[in-house]
Order: sequence, then C-alpha cells, then structure tokens
Amino acid sequence: MNRLKELRQKNNLTLKELGQKIGMANNTLSQYETGKREPKLETWQALADFFNVSVPYLQGIDEGIYDLKFPTKAEAIAFIHKIMKAQNIKLEDIQNESKNY
Repeated sequence: MNRLKELRQKNNLTLKELGQKIGMANNTLSQYETGKREPKLETWQALADFFNVSVPYLQGIDEGIYDLKFPTKAEAIAFIHKIMKAQNIKLEDIQNESKNY
C-alpha cells in the first residue's frame, strides 16, 4: 500500500486541502490512497515532490528493499523492472552511466 494517506495526515491535510494545493480532485486522491486507482508516473512525482519524498517511498516499495529474497530469477527481474518504471529509468541510461566507471 502506498504512503499517500499517511503523509497527508502527518501534514494535517484533508483530501480537499491537498487537492487544492496540488490541483487535483479530492475524490481522485481518495482513490489513489485506497489503491482503487493507480497514478501516472507524473502524478507520483508531483505528489512525491509536494511531500519532499522519493517516488518509491511514496509508493511504499522501498522499505526493506535490501532484505528482499525472490523465489525465482524471473520474479527478481520483474521487481527491478517495476522500480525502474517507477523511477523512469531506462536500461540504456544504466548502460550509458556504467561506461563512465
């Protein structure tokens, strides 16, 4: 589950107040909080920027990341792809970056 509701409440904001501050409908935010609707990457980034956190933190996927164990290689690769997509990282960017080392 994502941390949107937790961060909103921690900042003493109602759905309506958060919606007004970031220009989004409070019913849309409610659906994001409950997982009934998945934000686009740009929306994740806007929310993360507003709360001054990373997108993975907001999505709830970075906690305990270093202790993860996967039953199969395919599941590990799928998880890496999910993180790359959430962070808008392309494989060619990683390959290009690794050439600098």
